[in-house]
Amino acid sequence: MVPSIQYASRPKEAEFESLVADLFRRGGWRVVRQPSGREPGADIIVDTGGRHYIIEVKRSSEGRSDRLIPLLAQAILQVQEARRSFPKSSVSVAVVAADRVPDSVAERLKDFARQYAPDVAVGIIDLEGFRAFQGFGLERFNAERSMPSSHGVLSQASLPLHLFSDLNQWMLKVLLAWRIPESLLSAPRERYRNATQLARAAGVSVMSASRFVRQLSNDGFLDNRKGRLDVVRIEELLERWCGANHKRVRQLSARWIIRGGENQLQTAVASYASRLDAPSSRSMPSRRPVRRGSLPRICLGLFAAAEVLGVGFVRGVSPHLYLERLDAQALRQLGLSLEDVNRNPDVQLLIPENEESVFRPVVRRADVPVSDIVQVWLDVANHPARGKEQAEQIWKKVLGPALRSLGDDRSR
Repeated sequence: MVPSIQYASRPKEAEFESLVADLFRRGGWRVVRQPSGREPGADIIVDTGGRHYIIEVKRSSEGRSDRLIPLLAQAILQVQEARRSFPKSSVSVAVVAADRVPDSVAERLKDFARQYAPDVAVGIIDLEGFRAFQGFGLERFNAERSMPSSHGVLSQASLPLHLFSDLNQWMLKVLLAWRIPESLLSAPRERYRNATQLARAAGVSVMSASRFVRQLSNDGFLDNRKGRLDVVRIEELLERWCGANHKRVRQLSARWIIRGGENQLQTAVASYASRLDAPSSRSMPSRRPVRRGSLPRICLGLFAAAEVLGVGFVRGVSPHLYLERLDAQALRQLGLSLEDVNRNPDVQLLIPENEESVFRPVVRRADVPVSDIVQVWLDVANHPARGKEQAEQIWKKVLGPALRSLGDDRSR
């Protein structure tokens, strides 16, 4: 069992920690980002189902070997110490990063690790897309550097998943929630004066909230002149959000092992949800989920969710079910199989990259977890089966009236 440990994030490493976490998440591994705290130690924990990878990230302002080798040595020592609190099968991973790391320097770093810490996996990354991992199967994440920018380095604004990272999408929903009925989006429903208040409500680190608020403000989508965080230019923001949300899920077709009645999916999902040990979306949605059990979170998505939320418009499309990660036990309990799927599958399974922003705001209808209305709008807008029409209905009935004047409210 992985112990509950809190570690502090460090400002210089924060962006690279996000890059590393997103890299593993896109690879289908479960990433546990530790909340801020006072104890030093590992920055990221990756759970592959049978093994945990304990990761320490160090960043240098320069990609020189005389700067990176001492940092790698420090990362190795720290992650070895942090690993003592985890199961013996866990893997220590030391990652060093810089704006640009030459190939020759990366080779020196790997040689150093092979000689002095053969039991520790290492990774070298930079902002040009270069990824060089060594040990314990992590080589699958290696990548050549992409085309550099005109200055030889990608700017911070060009980093992937920046404004619309997983936790940033969740915080956006928290900022918008006071305008949207609680029956359609489960989130704290307050107004916030600063990033600290937002962090506390959303259950994220103050550092994450501060970076998010700063980016939102820099992009012109935040007005704090009234002493609170007011989102403005909402339609443009949602348009950008919708574009960033496109193709950020892994989709798999599934069929029923034993076919049942018309409401088979909702019945199966409600029964499955009742077995989850983690707090439901109805209790303390603002807090970081406590994973007491091993079952992944689930919820209805897209058109099936729209139907349950009372804004359904499209019929005849295979229902979509969000599943936090692919899990054989979860499929068995739901009564679904990925084998022998024909051209007309019963259910489309969606494995999201942005799992926190999908599952934290989930609402319950008759004990069935359902995607929040913002997520449904984001998802159907890009769907080829009349998704645009469904999105227009959601905007017309719910989001338009609720959000169109966002930032112009004068009643508070």
